[in-house]
Amino acid sequence: MKIAQAFASLVAILYLSTGISSAQVLYGSLVGNVTDPQQAAVVKAAVAVNNKATGYSLATTTDDRGAYDILNLPPGVYDVKIFAPGFAAFEVKEITIVANNIARVDAPLKVGNINETVTVGAEVAVLQTDRSDLHADVASKQLTEIAVGGYRNFQSMMDFIPGTSPGQFQNASTDSPARALTTNVNGTARNSNNTRIDGAASVFTWLPHHAFYVPPIESIETVNISTNNFDAEQGMSGGAAVSVITKSGTNSFHGSAFEYHSNHNGARKTSSSIRTLRPDRTRPSASTTSSAAPSADR
Repeated sequence: MKIAQAFASLVAILYLSTGISSAQVLYGSLVGNVTDPQQAAVVKAAVAVNNKATGYSLATTTDDRGAYDILNLPPGVYDVKIFAPGFAAFEVKEITIVANNIARVDAPLKVGNINETVTVGAEVAVLQTDRSDLHADVASKQLTEIAVGGYRNFQSMMDFIPGTSPGQFQNASTDSPARALTTNVNGTARNSNNTRIDGAASVFTWLPHHAFYVPPIESIETVNISTNNFDAEQGMSGGAAVSVITKSGTNSFHGSAFEYHSNHNGARKTSSSIRTLRPDRTRPSASTTSSAAPSADR
């Protein structure tokens, strides 16, 4: 009986940890500290976040250290408002939450009426101190405004990440119909990378160095590429852990149009594309007779 209970407890722990891990890869987090003019912690301060594009909002309060953390926020742009009795409200506009990232907003409150609001602009963190992994983020704006090669494949952008080899097509189109690119990361084998799309692994089991599905770049919100010291929930990879987050709906209609044209007429000719002309070796030379045997090249 005790063995059965222990086994059930272990299964429950594994299930919960799997759910938490998936959420951390799919979503982002917002953390910070709230202090007064003397740098003392402000306890029970209200923290509210709101995404105007989707209408998603969430609220929490600071703990006894004046710290707060809002986990599992869907990626997007948020406004953050922090207020406490006896202090003017503190508001930050357009904080970008990226999947598998932690954003920080510290709020130094000023004494004043709660109806007063101190609004500041979002600042880009030069160094991320809340995570220890080495990663790069490719946003939708970069994907749609930069000429992306490889059949407009987001994997082409990995060429700009330190430690990666140029992506290439390794197999025929019949073998990899999604036309996924393969690359070596930090000297590891090409099948050491793992790609997830909205948390689900995308691996072509027949050719594991290929992703099974490559989403159109217009459908991608962000791509998080971790190449070193990433968290345990991004396992199954020894090279790069690639997390692709697709776009969610908004309150307004939007779309895109593009034209893809590939013209090789103006390309520089290489030695392999120039046809070499040579004399017919089968003709008899001046020093031979017409009855000479044909050359072996014929």
